[in-house]
Amino acid sequence: MQAMPKKIGIICAMKRELDLLEGLSGNLVCALSGIGKVNAAVTAERMIADEKPDCIISLGVAGTFVEGINEGDFVIASRTAFHDVWCGKGNAPGQVQGLPLFFESDHTLLKAAVDAIRTAKVGLVCSGDQFYISREEDNRQKKLFPDALAIDMEAAAVAQVCFLHGIPFLAVKIISDNHLHPSQAERYDSFWDTLAEKSFRAVEDILAKINETL
Repeated sequence: MQAMPKKIGIICAMKRELDLLEGLSGNLVCALSGIGKVNAAVTAERMIADEKPDCIISLGVAGTFVEGINEGDFVIASRTAFHDVWCGKGNAPGQVQGLPLFFESDHTLLKAAVDAIRTAKVGLVCSGDQFYISREEDNRQKKLFPDALAIDMEAAAVAQVCFLHGIPFLAVKIISDNHLHPSQAERYDSFWDTLAEKSFRAVEDILAKINETL
């Protein structure tokens, strides 16, 4: 009997992210979560229950405050963490009590994604329920996680749900804006006009490599 193809779950926060995935090949199940940790977690939980994917990828855009990482660059998460969680004494800042501080990405998925896009930056992606606020807030986050490469609003929440269910997880983020730039907001808007479609096309290379590996 021929083995069933592996099913890859993809969760995007925004419709314009999901729209850019139209036409991708493979045994994919894609879901629109809406913005934020709760929306992302609920969507991941529902996807696992209803679709039973073999792995889940949190896919979409993210900001950065790292010099040298630019709009359109890929950041592939080797691990994720929350930058806006504090559960009190006995817990590290960012740690949900009873859970690890960092949610590690699946090694096989990570290797496949890195092999597909050799120019991608690989490292920590932090999540929290806030868009860019101020340099002061960025400095707070950098103090907590000085090695963070990107900041989004969903990846760690999806990672937490996958951790609880034993589902292989990966986060793939495309940089839409760098907070170090004085015109950060304008550059975020410009990303969607000039770079988004080209950047998201490269996702097909990642998914093809993951399909080969699973």
